[in-house]
Amino acid sequence: MRIGIDIVDIGRFKTAAQRTPRILQRVFTERELSYCMAKANPYPSLAARFAAKEAIRKLHPDLSRGIRFHDVEVTVDGQGRPEVALHGAALAHCQAAGLQSITLSLSHSKMQAIAAVIAEGGI
Repeated sequence: MRIGIDIVDIGRFKTAAQRTPRILQRVFTERELSYCMAKANPYPSLAARFAAKEAIRKLHPDLSRGIRFHDVEVTVDGQGRPEVALHGAALAHCQAAGLQSITLSLSHSKMQAIAAVIAEGGI
C-alpha cells in the first residue's frame, strides 16, 4: 500500500490563478474546470484538485517525473465523492509500478486544501 498527501494554501493558489489565468487551462482538464467554476467560490475546489495531482505524484518515485497535469484528472461520482482518472503517462507509470485501486479524499478549510491518495500494490 502507498500513500500520497499534499496541502495547498488556497489564497496563494487564487493569487497565482488570478495573476496568470492560463495556468488553469494548463493544470486542469475541461471537466475539472467546468465542475469547479460552477461554484460560487471555485478556488477551494481548484486548490484541492491541484493537491490531488501533487499527491498522486508522491505515490511512487516514477510518478514524480514525466507526468503532465492533465494526465491526472479528478472527477466526482454519482454520490459526490472524488475519484481519480489517470491518463497517458500517469496511467502507464501506475501500471508499471503495480499501483491499483487508487482512493482519493479531498478536504478544505477557509485557508487550506488537502488531498490524500491511497493506492494498493506497488513495487
